[in-house]
Amino acid sequence: MHDCIALYMLSCVPLHALSQPGGWVVRVIGVIGRKGGVGKTTVAIHLAAELASGRRKVVVVDADMQGSATYWAEPGNLPVEVVHLPLEGASAVAAWNRDIQNLDDDVVVVDGPPHLDAALGGIIGLADVVVVPCGPSGLDLVATGEVVGLVHEIRSNRSDDHPKLVIVPNRVDCRTNTGRELPDALKDLKEPIAPSLGDRTAFSDAFNAGEWVGAYAPGSKAHQEIQAVAKFIWRRMR
Repeated sequence: MHDCIALYMLSCVPLHALSQPGGWVVRVIGVIGRKGGVGKTTVAIHLAAELASGRRKVVVVDADMQGSATYWAEPGNLPVEVVHLPLEGASAVAAWNRDIQNLDDDVVVVDGPPHLDAALGGIIGLADVVVVPCGPSGLDLVATGEVVGLVHEIRSNRSDDHPKLVIVPNRVDCRTNTGRELPDALKDLKEPIAPSLGDRTAFSDAFNAGEWVGAYAPGSKAHQEIQAVAKFIWRRMR
């Protein structure tokens, strides 16, 4: 974890402090996690698509070598561009940082790799808001706690008290005790908790169609949940 912090201090310049030509400020949202399978890509794509529906120019940066977000975008049906800029290893962070700074968008949503390493520290160092999806398992809760701890340490090394942090309960099945108890269990981390995203087939079906739920199933419960989460996170940007 200390390597993550050292790398941030050496190579990362927070983008929220940078204005693009014309005077607007780029907003960066890092969707990250300690482990795979918690729904980072699902949250990143849907968050970006929902924000773009408000006439913002939004790009998704797929920082995961696996390229799930890039694969999702291949059919060309998403309302946002997805750029594959994989971030693997400490030596790549400075160059990756420069690539992000050259993007010409209002909002950059980063779909991060599932590692607690220097790459993750680089994303946290760039972000205005860090979004951490958390599934209902005990392992998901432990991993989320580790990421929150890293965010707190990096925040303490920044002069602006950033990044802000939002935890998103994900794949919640309210028919089960585990699902119902997840939001309360996350309160112990003492960070804002967004409205929950349910364990809904509409999300996987939208992925299979190369779309997002706002286009695949407009007005559905899944779409309404994404709208609520995006609204919650955008308020944290201010």
